[in-house]
Amino acid sequence: MPRISTYRLRNVGLRYSQEPGARIPFSEVLEMAGAPVDIGDSPDATVELLHEAGAVETACRVLEDKTFAARVGLSAQGPGTLLAYIVRAAETIEDALALTQRFYAMQDPDLSLDVVGAPDEPRITLESNVIPAHQYPRHREMLIFGLYKRVQQITSGGLAPISIELETDDAEHCRRLAELAGCEVVGFKSGYALALPANGMSFRIPTADPTLLGHLQRHGEEQLKAQPDAVRSLSDRIMDMLGERLPGPIPNGDDIAGELGLTRRTMTRHLSAEGTSFKALLEGVLCDLSKRMLRSGEGVARVAFMLGFADQAAFSVAFKRWTGETPARFRKAGR
Repeated sequence: MPRISTYRLRNVGLRYSQEPGARIPFSEVLEMAGAPVDIGDSPDATVELLHEAGAVETACRVLEDKTFAARVGLSAQGPGTLLAYIVRAAETIEDALALTQRFYAMQDPDLSLDVVGAPDEPRITLESNVIPAHQYPRHREMLIFGLYKRVQQITSGGLAPISIELETDDAEHCRRLAELAGCEVVGFKSGYALALPANGMSFRIPTADPTLLGHLQRHGEEQLKAQPDAVRSLSDRIMDMLGERLPGPIPNGDDIAGELGLTRRTMTRHLSAEGTSFKALLEGVLCDLSKRMLRSGEGVARVAFMLGFADQAAFSVAFKRWTGETPARFRKAGR
């Protein structure tokens, strides 16, 4: 499981301690989420991404406030990382995103940003192969609202209008978040994204500095070369294997373990140590793939067949468990 800096989690703890509804210490929230209680103050301290996600979800439940995660994202100042300086020195939003895609792995090895949509309707998506959004929706909201805050900062608020897209079907939750962010928040979407105006990608960043950017980029490339090849976690390897086999018959855990040279029990033990399970990884891949297929226009029955479900009914039950809605409704909404 990828490890990331604790700076976001420390900010979650700080904001949590200021909440009137914080009836238990944040250390207990971390313990409930299976995260280390002592996350440390060192800039080099790291934590598993799954533990961060679990802590955010748990904090929202303890506070009984679904908006807490988004408020944390909006309040974060962001780390003083090399990438932050590179983005501020870039000439346009398009350049900043290209550089982010190049260097973001130094900061968050699992999370990825991408630009999708037509040139006059650009959208910045936020994806993770390890943390399924349907299992950790509040964590994904913290990240996307944090991204919105970063865009507002580097453009000095000059890039507008921007809307935030969420998977939730809770219209009241979207309304409350829109009030907090001061922008449109749209639910019933197939993922989490920032929708930019037509000229969004060419927007010139006020702090652009080509000379400084050249120095920063060279430093960034040196850091990338100096990074040791990360030892890939077992969950990362299994996710890749599942992605290669799907769509198709649903892979069997015993077969996957065998290909890895492990017994099923050993694989289960290692995945548990990484904070996940074969079932969770498989369902995350199936959920994301089924949404992409439905979004592309595939029929529900065909998706069920291509993903190896016994019948359409079995797929519909699973899809509703993953997302809270039926695949037919999801497809009709065109999300």
